[in-house]
Amino acid sequence: MKALHFADLKAGQEFDFGSLSFTAHEIMEFAKTYDPIPWHTSAEAAAQGPFGGLIASGPHPFHAIYLREWIPRFAHSVLAGKGISNWNMLLPLRPDQMLHCKAKVLSCSARPEKAYGKVEWYFSFYLTDQTLVQELTMVVLHMLIPVAQTPT
Repeated sequence: MKALHFADLKAGQEFDFGSLSFTAHEIMEFAKTYDPIPWHTSAEAAAQGPFGGLIASGPHPFHAIYLREWIPRFAHSVLAGKGISNWNMLLPLRPDQMLHCKAKVLSCSARPEKAYGKVEWYFSFYLTDQTLVQELTMVVLHMLIPVAQTPT
């Protein structure tokens, strides 16, 4: 996976981050640590809950894609995350449902006097039939010269 820099990014650019799915066990293990609510941690309790069965925690898909796809490409160039907004969880994600993720650069603006650029990202997660399950916008400050390449 190629490491990318602020200079490699342009508004409108899309990244296909591939597919993912979670087994019932993976859903429950993630939820035990990050979102211990019965419809995420127990198939039996979830069957009696508002969703009629086990569902993944809302942050689970983004967390998995962020670690698997985004960090290897951009961790070396990140100065700071500025926030996540418009995080819409439109449909529950059930065990073994396949999701596909794309990330799009909405805007890029360089601040050379500060040695960083601001990038607004849009992440979307779809089922195989193209039904949107989740979306969010993330703003990140990327260094203009990544740490590993900063002159000493």
